[in-house]
Amino acid sequence: MGDFKSDQELHPLELGELKYDRDGLVPAVIQDHRNNSVLMVGYMDKEAIRRTLDSGRVCFWSRSRREYWVKGESSGNFFEVKSIHADCDADTLLVKVIPLGPGLACHTGRYSCFFNTLTGFDQGEQGND
Repeated sequence: MGDFKSDQELHPLELGELKYDRDGLVPAVIQDHRNNSVLMVGYMDKEAIRRTLDSGRVCFWSRSRREYWVKGESSGNFFEVKSIHADCDADTLLVKVIPLGPGLACHTGRYSCFFNTLTGFDQGEQGND
């Protein structure tokens, strides 16, 4: 196994270098900057990314409503952007945020959208290879 380097060199990318899907979107994983919890996943196109960069608040493209929306517009649960990274394939974004307002990411009123577990997964075996 290679040496792990926590201080990896950052490689800046332009918006045009991202690999968008056939609809012009990339998934964006939203992570709490303070504790690394994954809060939610949304989709962004170039314009949503530009809006996010310009405002410092997370903007998504709604695939169902076919419109832009800023997280927190209706709920008050805004996300203040701290950093944006692309994965090694440049086809997924990791957006680190500080939740503002009540600090709830999920429309169900929970801190994170990831509260469901899949049946059949033995959590006692987790981490054993």
